[in-house]
Amino acid sequence: MLSLFQDEVRSVSQEEVLAEARSNLISFLNKGKIPNWDEFALSLDQDIHQEVIKKFYERLIHWTFLDDVIASEATEFFFHGPTSSQKLACNGEKIDIHLAITEDEWQLWLEIVSITFKQNWNVKNPFCSFYGRLKGKDFRLSLVHFSTSPFGVSKLVLRHLSSQDRPLSEFHGKTDLSTMIREKKNILIAGSTGSGKTSLLTSLIHHVPSQEHLIILEDTYEIITSHPHQTRFLASDLSERSLKDYLHYSLRLSPDRLILGEMRSHEVIPFLMAMNTGHKGLMGTIHAGSAHEAINRMALLFTLYAPEAQLSLERVIDLICQNIEIIVFMENKRIKEVIRIYGSEKGVAFYEYLEGHQETNLS
Repeated sequence: MLSLFQDEVRSVSQEEVLAEARSNLISFLNKGKIPNWDEFALSLDQDIHQEVIKKFYERLIHWTFLDDVIASEATEFFFHGPTSSQKLACNGEKIDIHLAITEDEWQLWLEIVSITFKQNWNVKNPFCSFYGRLKGKDFRLSLVHFSTSPFGVSKLVLRHLSSQDRPLSEFHGKTDLSTMIREKKNILIAGSTGSGKTSLLTSLIHHVPSQEHLIILEDTYEIITSHPHQTRFLASDLSERSLKDYLHYSLRLSPDRLILGEMRSHEVIPFLMAMNTGHKGLMGTIHAGSAHEAINRMALLFTLYAPEAQLSLERVIDLICQNIEIIVFMENKRIKEVIRIYGSEKGVAFYEYLEGHQETNLS
């Protein structure tokens, strides 16, 4: 008869347990903390469906749903959402991929990514790009906050950073770039995003004599090299820690060679000035649509960010052509064009194609 007075035990569904697990995880994340399994398990009121809860925990905290994806051969991964993600294969083909993660878990996972790598990522700081190691591989991670999107979905892009130097032959170029490196030619590598600029730059560093002192400057850690004598600077938003500032500092450290990850704005000024003061063997990358267009792109950046210099575009082009000796244009991970610059006259560049188009003396 006592059973008539006992409370009825209500069956709790997996969905309810998962809802509680998500809520508790959000509480941890709001405090900037990623819980270990024991902490997380103790936070739950229910002691049922433990296997389901453990899979939920492992999927988000340890990113188990990425195991097979990251293990595949690809240079970039574009995580637009749980049902619309892609990878960029080594041959340049984009392939759709499926992620075993729900829409309810998507933002939680990306918040975990930002906390894991100690990134200040939120409405006020909606974009961040940083280096990280996942599943034994090096990546540059770029997070985009949902507040920037009319659809309210956050995104993540991973770019694989190879720790092994690719042989120059894999870039399918005919020009002997290794000899140009040893001769300390000033080399500019141009191309679009994902064209292979950084990969080629990393491979060229492999041919720099080991006794040289390299100074490598980047805004995100991407250039991975085992060169024995290297000094590295990583830019930040803090005062006096921009690439421009670091370039000025670098000239005081007696570098044998300066390497700039990418020229986007102010850093083009000291880079070009370093060449003009006799420094040799400088290398850098720049966004441009062709080898000869890289000259105009560099000149435009100089005039935009060095107005105090009061140099005409024509004079800046002359300055560039006096100092840049080789421009390599990349497309789809391959060398498409290489030009040798001979000089200029009244803003008209004179150069020859070592490979690619055969026309010469075009501006």
